[in-house]
Amino acid sequence: MSTVLLLQGNQLFPLEELKRGFPNQQQDFTVLMIEDLGICKKYRYHKHKIILIISAMRAYADSLRSAGYEVKYFELNDYKDVSYIDKVAKVVDQLDIDKLLTFEIESVSQQRALGRFIEKSKIELVTAPSPMFLSSRESFRTFAQESSSRLQMATFYKDQRRNLKLLLEPDGSPFGGRWSFDTENRKKLPKDLIPPTCLCFEPDDLISAVAGMVEEEFPEHPGDGRNFKWPVRRDQALACLAEFVEERLELFGPYEDAMTTRSRTVFHSALSPLLNLGLLLPQEIVESVLDAAKEHSVPIESLEGFLRQIVGWREFIRGVYHNYHEEQGRSNFWGHKRNLTPAWYDGTTGLEPLDRTVQEIVDSGWVHHIPRLMILSNLMLLCEIKPKVAHDWFMEMFVDASPWVMGPNVYGMGLFSDGGIFSTKPYICGSNYILKMSDYKRGDWCDVMDGLYWRFVDKNRSFFQSSARLSFMPRTLDRMNVERKHRIFELAGRFIDQNTD
Repeated sequence: MSTVLLLQGNQLFPLEELKRGFPNQQQDFTVLMIEDLGICKKYRYHKHKIILIISAMRAYADSLRSAGYEVKYFELNDYKDVSYIDKVAKVVDQLDIDKLLTFEIESVSQQRALGRFIEKSKIELVTAPSPMFLSSRESFRTFAQESSSRLQMATFYKDQRRNLKLLLEPDGSPFGGRWSFDTENRKKLPKDLIPPTCLCFEPDDLISAVAGMVEEEFPEHPGDGRNFKWPVRRDQALACLAEFVEERLELFGPYEDAMTTRSRTVFHSALSPLLNLGLLLPQEIVESVLDAAKEHSVPIESLEGFLRQIVGWREFIRGVYHNYHEEQGRSNFWGHKRNLTPAWYDGTTGLEPLDRTVQEIVDSGWVHHIPRLMILSNLMLLCEIKPKVAHDWFMEMFVDASPWVMGPNVYGMGLFSDGGIFSTKPYICGSNYILKMSDYKRGDWCDVMDGLYWRFVDKNRSFFQSSARLSFMPRTLDRMNVERKHRIFELAGRFIDQNTD
């Protein structure tokens, strides 16, 4: 009888975590890792996402072998017609396994599939908390149960700060006098300020082989494998973290919400794909940032603003997913029924900020959260795209996409299709916000975007009128010049007709 540790492709944790996660394990265990064609084809994933995960898995398996672990590894074309769970079953039979070790699985569907298999096989399942997060699922469940109405990220974040003893004064009050410096995170990037480029890595033989295989197996998926520059190894991930702390952390805060055609990353870390694979852990990111603040002058709006994303928002979103994924997945608050056309996949809609953003994603599989929220999600909402269609697009196009990430972010934050489980309002805008926060030039796209915005307000007038915070919007629309209103509404209708089904 033997013991196997089943590691998913997003559980590539530092090797010391494997023993730390199972301290009572008396015997050595074999590590099982599976590349699965079915999982890769669940969505039309960006090629860079598939290359990233498979390359990182293969590099990780090599590091396990070098550390003395026995590794059972299925490559993509091994038993390609056999499902993931059936491959697990095959190994269970081959190795006469009586105990299966796992870290918490974030995908609910995969977790349930494994649970059904365990129940049938009668083998022992031992599950360890995931080092990918700082708080437990149980603690969030308690938080959700104790919330009187809508979940509030701000409240959760304060609790996190207190529990982690993070950025607190001796008396327990927040360092700097406020829990959040979000209002200081909204500056436009000056014309003469050029953000540094992110660290990139040229493909080695392992990555080149995977990229070639991906191009062959998934020719219709978005992206070009020849452009792949993401880190896939632990040492590379640590180098990316060090570079961010050294070169971009200081100005992260003021320009967190800024967009520019001169930089895809601005001063963002671009560490989310590495965090979501387990190549970096949130605790070591927090420690690295705090160490930098001790050694250098890091403005509070940058220090607090970045840590809020790591210990606040990221943990909050994971909790929302595990407690509300079914409710969010079937929600359609606005009753939207439209589908996306191919123009949303290649950036040919004719709307400049949208097209440029899509083309950047096709190129690399990543843009930061403001283009995701205020360009992509905003326009999908204004164009009345079905929530599931929008969610699947985000799952397909981003290298850091996972169900626990995209579900709450799209359904809750981006589209408000869940009716406000945690968001207080839909995040919509016309051209004014884009012009204010970016260096896009005023053009014909402004009238189209303004038309989409005001058309949405008009069609959902009763919703906006019922909110004290939002009732000014239909009143503003009613004061608009009639000719302008007619013209921009016509442009909006034409855009929707041409770019949705």
